[in-house]
Amino acid sequence: MRLRNFLVLLTLFLTLTLADGAWASSREKVLYRFKGGKDGTNPSSSLVLDASGNLYGTAAEGGEGFSNCNYGCGTVFELMPSADGQWSLKTIYSFQGGTDGANPSGNLVFDGTGNLYGTTVGGGTVGNCYYQPGCGTVFELSPSSDGNWMETVVYRFQGYPDGFRPSGLVLDAAGNLYGTTSVNLGAGGATVYELSPPKQKGGAWTEQTLTTFGCCGEAANAVLILDSHLFGTTQVQFGFCNATCGQVFELTRVGGHWTGTSLYRFQGEGNGANPMAGLMIDGEGNLYGTTRQGGNNFGVTFELKHKGQQWNSTLLYNFCSADNCSEGAHPRASLVFDKAGNLYGTTYDGGTGCDKGYKGCGTVFKLTHSQSGWQETVLHRFTDEPDGSKPAASVIIDSAGNIYGTTVSGGDLGIGTIFEIVP
Repeated sequence: MRLRNFLVLLTLFLTLTLADGAWASSREKVLYRFKGGKDGTNPSSSLVLDASGNLYGTAAEGGEGFSNCNYGCGTVFELMPSADGQWSLKTIYSFQGGTDGANPSGNLVFDGTGNLYGTTVGGGTVGNCYYQPGCGTVFELSPSSDGNWMETVVYRFQGYPDGFRPSGLVLDAAGNLYGTTSVNLGAGGATVYELSPPKQKGGAWTEQTLTTFGCCGEAANAVLILDSHLFGTTQVQFGFCNATCGQVFELTRVGGHWTGTSLYRFQGEGNGANPMAGLMIDGEGNLYGTTRQGGNNFGVTFELKHKGQQWNSTLLYNFCSADNCSEGAHPRASLVFDKAGNLYGTTYDGGTGCDKGYKGCGTVFKLTHSQSGWQETVLHRFTDEPDGSKPAASVIIDSAGNIYGTTVSGGDLGIGTIFEIVP
């Protein structure tokens, strides 16, 4: 009898372990739960690590600045580890909602001297871009010897012709910044822009709009830089998919000019629709990304391979293939490679870890390549309290393979967390 019971349990264990969207026994730890004071609320951007192992990120609201912002104008924070394994958070800047910017969005990037760069979707130039004062900014935070940080606005958007609501940056070897806006007021769609640093310290940065998308419903997402090429995605913001449900584009620099090409247009349904994030690239030049819709209508992960001038899309994983979307649904963030070539990402919904939102509070997942294709493994299903809910940003991986990320909500007060997963 005992042997039979053991075999039944063993069979059940193997069935659950080997099922589609398998669960991995990873260790998840909440490093910080936001308190809603000067630390900020609702972190929605990916984190960045410095050489000392400190984490930096942004909170979309909260902080000490309430001018022109109902719930605070957002913060930039530093999360520092201690010898006893505890982490402490320090707010290094609180936005005031005026010319300095409001509501940071997108990733932060370090330059070679330790300065941080980021974007805000509001604030900047006095005026009204749709529903908020200011069209957004690109900012720089410079550390000082006393531990404080000084903010400098690198650029204030005008709405036309340069765009509105910037989100996310990349930095090239020459110190130029590249990013996207979601709307170009008066001219239709989104923009991709370049910001060149001043030749003399203290001078003004030079902005150049590299391309403008024609459809007023298109929103461009963070670009990926490769030599003289930029890759990115657009999604359809308004209405339903008609001729296209978003695209992957390439910008190529020839001399002093940039030429745009649409590499792939999503058609919806089985091949995905409406990518919300940027792309990753492997050593062979293949592109990887996510869409928030399409597939089973809960999003997919995809690969674009090029052969000559042609780019072909391959579906890597179709979310909500398992019962009740236990493996995740609606990915909103880009994918990340580890040293072994595995891909990691987050889903905003699914996971069945709680009853908040649509079919769960979201997941962190891993995609492993094999001869039979890509296998998805769920590393963590969020439960809202106390670990967080709704991860909207991509994760980052340190040299030891530890995974770090943020959730927009959940935690003690429902306003977000910072987490670590040890595989």
